[in-house]
Amino acid sequence: MTDKLKKENLNLEQKYQHLVENSLQGVVIIQNFKIVYSNPAFAKITGYTIDELYSLSQEDLTNLVHPDDQKRVWENFRKRIDGHDLPPHNKFKGMTKDGKLKVLDLYASIIDYEGKPATQGLMIDITEPYEAEEKLKQRTKLIETIVNNISLGIAVQDISTSNYSFTNKEVKDIFGLDETDVLDIDKLLGKIKPTSDPRIKLPVKGKPNMSDRKQSNLIWDNIEINLKTGEKKYISAKKIPLYEQNLILFTAQDTTEQLKTEKFLKNSLIEKEILLREIHHRVKNNLQTISSLLDLQAESITDKKSLEAFRSSQSRIKSMALIHERLYKSEDLSMINAEDYISKLIDYLEDTYFSPTLNIDIQTDIKFLFLNLDVAIPCGLIINELISNSIKYAFGKKRKGIISVSLKPDDLKNLVLEIKDNGKGIPLALHTLNSQTLGLQLVKLLVKQLNGSMEIDGTKGTTVRIVFPKPKMTGNIDNQ
Repeated sequence: MTDKLKKENLNLEQKYQHLVENSLQGVVIIQNFKIVYSNPAFAKITGYTIDELYSLSQEDLTNLVHPDDQKRVWENFRKRIDGHDLPPHNKFKGMTKDGKLKVLDLYASIIDYEGKPATQGLMIDITEPYEAEEKLKQRTKLIETIVNNISLGIAVQDISTSNYSFTNKEVKDIFGLDETDVLDIDKLLGKIKPTSDPRIKLPVKGKPNMSDRKQSNLIWDNIEINLKTGEKKYISAKKIPLYEQNLILFTAQDTTEQLKTEKFLKNSLIEKEILLREIHHRVKNNLQTISSLLDLQAESITDKKSLEAFRSSQSRIKSMALIHERLYKSEDLSMINAEDYISKLIDYLEDTYFSPTLNIDIQTDIKFLFLNLDVAIPCGLIINELISNSIKYAFGKKRKGIISVSLKPDDLKNLVLEIKDNGKGIPLALHTLNSQTLGLQLVKLLVKQLNGSMEIDGTKGTTVRIVFPKPKMTGNIDNQ
């Protein structure tokens, strides 16, 4: 060999050695279960110095591989030395000097080293990407577990090919498909029958144009489908285009049981509403019967005070009967229109106390309010008592005057009921409500029942102002 050729070989060897020494890839040569060469990258991977690697015993060398992979890695090592043809590339778990686990990508081959066979390993530390991949696999498995066990059918369709790349178990159960059936959502939705149910929104005929980004034609509620078994189901379905991924996410939910339950509850509610209306109707009739009996009894009473007591009882019964009559005719059996009820009550009182000598104008200012039964009855009885008292006692022999009734909110929490007249007023002794008259005792009890407070001003006519908490069922025109 010429000196020039020797020099060229030396330069080439130096370049190769420089390349290996500075490589980011770990390079190790093992001969007779001893490390005879290691570059700095391999030393960094293991956590040993190069001198420590050269002095490792066979046991220490074996322990550079994690116990889970020792048998596989070192059996392959022996087989290569013995001349077996094995795939050069594989992955294994290694252990560092300080006991940390490393995932290594190995490319192994047999080389001649100083005249004897040896194994050369080229390694890359792939621990971080491996762990990231494992986390991704675990997350993907978790998502698949969730998706396959939720009560929502999910399928993913490729927009270009119309093929479904994923379907969960629920979507197949909803449409009655087995493992061999090919999912074709458009074909299944195309068999839907027309319906007059306003809750059911049918898909448009033909295949939706997925380039049109309007979502209105991609949502269907409670549509009826016929399975190949003959069973009928109702489902709610949605298509969600994912244009950037060139995919369509299809979801479906079985609403059959929900609609059955809704229908049962609706029928049950109708039955209960009919029953409740009948109860109100019968209560009203019973109260009117009692009122008629009192009226018949009153015909035989000659004592003026006793007759007046009978008439007052009739009036109270009528005010309660009116409540049940209005509820019977109301659309909502839980609430009564205050304006309508109070107007009817005042009409009744005017008819009851009408006489040629009576010239009293009853004015009302009732806001558009709805009251529940627990509030409407006490309010009606209070109005009945106070208006009756005003008609009978406020105007003396003149029998002419004005009575006003108002019911309105004073803030977000309270309602104010005010009855006043321009009559002669009441004595100061009655302001404290200590009177023994049945009417005022009844008003006091009813105010207490409403958890309210009452003020009486008898200086210029009589004004009774009652403030009580607004009931939960009270509504106004803004929230109807």
